[in-house]
Amino acid sequence: MRGVGRIAALAVLVIAFVGLFDLVGLTSGVLLGALIGALVFTLVLRQALPLPEPLYVLGQAILGASIGASVDLETITALGADWSWVLLVSVATIAVSVALGLMLCLRGEISRETAVFASVAGGAAGLSAMSRDLGADDRVVTVLQYLRIVVIVASLPLVVEFAFRAPDSGGIARASAGEIVPALAFTTVSIALGVVGGRLVRLPAGPVLGPLVAAAAVHPLFGAVGVPSLVEQSGYLLIGLAVGLRFTRGAVRTISRLLPLAVANVVVVIVVCAVMGAGLAHVTGESALDGYLATTPGGFSAVLAIASTTGGNLTFVTASQLVRLLLILALAPAFGAWLRRRA
Repeated sequence: MRGVGRIAALAVLVIAFVGLFDLVGLTSGVLLGALIGALVFTLVLRQALPLPEPLYVLGQAILGASIGASVDLETITALGADWSWVLLVSVATIAVSVALGLMLCLRGEISRETAVFASVAGGAAGLSAMSRDLGADDRVVTVLQYLRIVVIVASLPLVVEFAFRAPDSGGIARASAGEIVPALAFTTVSIALGVVGGRLVRLPAGPVLGPLVAAAAVHPLFGAVGVPSLVEQSGYLLIGLAVGLRFTRGAVRTISRLLPLAVANVVVVIVVCAVMGAGLAHVTGESALDGYLATTPGGFSAVLAIASTTGGNLTFVTASQLVRLLLILALAPAFGAWLRRRA
């Protein structure tokens, strides 16, 4: 199959899977659709078409800027006296998920870096984007991270409905079309400053963390804007392609053998986080539902949507989730380096 034909075949597969996942309402459908489409292209059609490195870096930078745009210091400081409890629960959640993740490498099929980053409870997009730079197998990390997200997002509505009997109080506001120009300007500045700055200071996982830091820093200058949805989805698409096009049959076999234990780990983490959420609600005086949503180990967008539609304390839930997300992304490079030194 020639160059143009290979690109066309890949495009058809990706569009088909993205469309299918969108039809069934699957979370992160663009990333997963691109990943599965590229995997089928590589393994079933037995074609090779590696994604150019600049496009992979662009995808990383877009996701970094998107995460940075969600960092609101006012929201985090609104935790007030509760911040220490939220920090404690966040650290405990990370520690539990890391401990469970290390079980995945006991058979020697994957490295400790891969096992840990595939299992950390939170920051799926960021970890998937930076895991290769941190010495982990991004194929395993991405599949297992999004397996966790799928399980969590699928179970969230059921838990909220049957365990908490939460009422529906509306929805979240959407950005207006008039914000597209400042949003594009914000995205461009964040990516340019972040990528260049990350390289100059040799920031670990710079293509992700550089734009993340830059976006958080310049966000107040642009007002209430973020990365445009189409641009953000393009970032997910590029990450999915970069991971999917690097799959081998051996990698698929390894992941399939890890799935039973990985699913069990996800269930255990969800249960442990629910218990910690109940404790957090008790010590902070928040509702049991807000405590549960604040400690849910992933599915950030779905969690915020449910918190909004059920009339929950959106500020508390958002701040709690952000604290854990920022902890994970800030500590990941140092933790990855520590694991490599011990190997």
